[in-house]
Amino acid sequence: MKDQNNIQGPHSELDKHNRALDLFIESVLKPDATLRQCARNQHCYDELMQHREHVLNYLKTLRR
Repeated sequence: MKDQNNIQGPHSELDKHNRALDLFIESVLKPDATLRQCARNQHCYDELMQHREHVLNYLKTLRR
């Protein structure tokens, strides 16, 4: 989601909740090369990716 334009019109609490959730999911999905390299250096890359997957699965349950 690269849209940084202002959204016009009324905004329900449900709309705001789901938009915020979408942005948070996007932040988890976005690759972080520095963080991933740290995980490789600390020999926990696979565990990091497992935690990422668990978090993404949980976030999907929050959609209203």
